[in-house]
Amino acid sequence: MFKNQQLIDKCKELIENKLGWGNSSLWQSQDFENLSNLIFEQTNVMLSASTLKRIWGKIQYNSTPNLSTLDALAKFADFPNWRSFTNSLNTSHTLINRKKYDFKHPFFLAFLILACTLLISFAFFIKDAKKLIYSQITFSSRPVTFGVPNTVIFKYNVSKSNADSVFIQQSWDPKRRFKVDKNKHEYTSTYYMPGYYRAKLILNDSIVREHDILIESKDWMGMLHRESIPIYLPEKTVNHGDWVGIKETDLKNEQLDNQKEVPTLILTHVSKKFNVSSENFALKLELQNTANHYNNPCKQASIMLLGTEGVITIPLSTPGCVGELKLRIGEKLVDGMTNDLSTFSTDFKKPVQISCISKSKSIKIDLNGTKIYEDRFAKSIGKIVGARVSFQGTGYIKSFDLKNI
Repeated sequence: MFKNQQLIDKCKELIENKLGWGNSSLWQSQDFENLSNLIFEQTNVMLSASTLKRIWGKIQYNSTPNLSTLDALAKFADFPNWRSFTNSLNTSHTLINRKKYDFKHPFFLAFLILACTLLISFAFFIKDAKKLIYSQITFSSRPVTFGVPNTVIFKYNVSKSNADSVFIQQSWDPKRRFKVDKNKHEYTSTYYMPGYYRAKLILNDSIVREHDILIESKDWMGMLHRESIPIYLPEKTVNHGDWVGIKETDLKNEQLDNQKEVPTLILTHVSKKFNVSSENFALKLELQNTANHYNNPCKQASIMLLGTEGVITIPLSTPGCVGELKLRIGEKLVDGMTNDLSTFSTDFKKPVQISCISKSKSIKIDLNGTKIYEDRFAKSIGKIVGARVSFQGTGYIKSFDLKNI
């Protein structure tokens, strides 16, 4: 059982009350995925569904959540951090009402002993969290080549820090966090996808340094998603002059089997030459999901604009699957499970035209000339440096135009 489990259970109770999703013992995997997205939206900290399942006891795991995880949970429960949450229990949640209870009652004495045990345990917890020393550290990086795959060499010096553990994290994804030797000064990571990443140097549970890494592509490139290393498609298979993408016959030509599992095709182009402001831009593109196999009824597609401070993701699918869509406009996540995203549906029988315009702190999205979304866009995603178009199955981009306005 986790240390300070009673405190963690109380925080979980507050989160469950806030969500109103019913008894957590009945939550399914998708509920934890949704909670992960909601926590990221509010705190800008990504806690994976697996981590949340461990905390909620869905997965057997005997290790203690680290302080950064506890901070994120406390923030989602509307406290500044974990310490503020625990302090609030000690001050505002009075353990006994003197007017109602007899101090000599056995139940009161047992409750008092339990409370003292918790307070002492928490005191040791805080005492053990020694103050970090990190004023004389360095953290830098450089890619060794252009394009992907690309090895990035990180140089760091934390020898004068009192940290017990040192990590380098490739991006926002905590699964890309790796422990490094405190007494060494170089570490390498391989990036397989073009994009704009923010690398982090982490001492114990604290992010103490971070900087940006841009992995560019020469032009539009295609790949099939795979958890470890993607399958890169030959340029001649993807670039066809007036359109970019693949059809189902191309999968057969490349001897790829789409019978067992529907592949995810990713078409991406990332370059500092884009340099488009997300505060005032116009995007127009025409695309089509061309998959017609029986095991791909949803035919999802998504357009992602990659910014230096976040992303914009525009999802599409057949009408019957709009509940699975997730629209993201910077920090705002609109989940199809709790919002009507039926305007983002199409049958993909012919190419569809998407328009997205950001201007005067508002954003508007059109599908085939009809407005499907409009809202405030007060906080931009910085400079747009690339785009990533994904298809469930196969598909192509017929035209793409992104410019400042």
